[in-house]
This record gives sequence, structure tokens and C-alpha cells, in this order.
Amino acid sequence: MNIVRELRLRAGMQQKDLAISAGVSRPTVSEWEHNKKDPSGDRLKRLSEIFGVDPGVILGYKAMRNPSDHTQAPMTDESKLISAVVDRMPQEDRQRALNVLRAACAEYFDEGEGKKMA
Repeated sequence: MNIVRELRLRAGMQQKDLAISAGVSRPTVSEWEHNKKDPSGDRLKRLSEIFGVDPGVILGYKAMRNPSDHTQAPMTDESKLISAVVDRMPQEDRQRALNVLRAACAEYFDEGEGKKMA
């Protein structure tokens, strides 16, 4: 299985979710998953942040340390509500909401943790 697809499925994401998070179109995600093209530059860095893996893992030249590290916790009712609202937002509003969330949560995530908000 392609690593981008494997990481996406482990994260419980659909292609459209990954596309929104990575700032690309859904067909681009499909091209990555079918090895028609590789993510590069900023997109590779973004995928690395989304999945919490080294860019080399995404490109296939490094192994994941422990696949169980990439399981997703069950969604809470609050998470489901937020997801439903965000799914209905126009892209511009999603970006504004994400910026507000990042600013609100910044104090909880320090640079040394390696698990900052994506």
C-alpha cells in the first residue's frame, strides 16, 4: 500500500480531508496515493507535519519507527461537531477558523514537543 494512503487511513481521514489540510486538490492526493507524482517542497513538509513523520517516510526511503504511533483516538462529540461545522465552511472561512484555533492553542504546544498544531 502507498505510504500516503496508509498514513491517511491510519489518521481516519478521507482524501478530501487530507486535501484540505495539505492545501491541495483531492485529485492531487489521489495522484500521490497512486504513485503518479510525489509531494515535494512545502507539500512534503506539510504532510510530514500532518502525520507526524519524517519526510523520508512519506517519500519511502525511511521506515516508520512504530506504526502504532499513528493511530487516531476516537472522536468526541465535540470533535464530531467541529468536524461537521468545518465540512460546511467555505475554504476561506476554514483558514480563518484554523488561524484562530492555532492562536488560541499556541500556549499549549511548545516547539520542543514536536506535536504542534498542524
